[in-house]
Amino acid sequence: GTSNYIFTPAAGQCATPFTLPITITASITPVFTPIGAICQNAIAPPLPLTSNNGIAGTWNPATISTTIAGTTGYTFTPNAGQCASATTMSIVVTASITPAFTQIGPLCQNATAPALPVTSTNGITGIWNPATISTTTTGTTVYTFTPNAGQCATTATLSIAVNPILSP
Repeated sequence: GTSNYIFTPAAGQCATPFTLPITITASITPVFTPIGAICQNAIAPPLPLTSNNGIAGTWNPATISTTIAGTTGYTFTPNAGQCASATTMSIVVTASITPAFTQIGPLCQNATAPALPVTSTNGITGIWNPATISTTTTGTTVYTFTPNAGQCATTATLSIAVNPILSP
């Protein structure tokens, strides 16, 4: 608000009183759209250099690091000349889950192979490459599971052996 301060000269001086209005503006707290949890080692979004309510400034740390799981506070400091205060945003980095699967095989050559599961034993959904198990050739094949988008999970592999049929 505004307050008036009155200067009254001492007696005997050839001066008149003077009123000085002083306005005190409330400090603005910068407001930001929260950044949701980010998967570990994922590409993080940039921190905005202007708040939702128009305050420009800088962050410390300047960029989001996703190398370590946990919560980190990022402090926004308004540029000089703005009647604004510093604020902190907490950003959570979630650890990546490695999909787990029950081992398949070994299988016999030319046997009917089971389907590869589309959901891991720890609840991660995704796709396989190759998509199906082939038993036409003997040896070990590595199948790679890629989680569907939006899950905080890494790729996983499953090695499946196909053994030759032995004649007694």
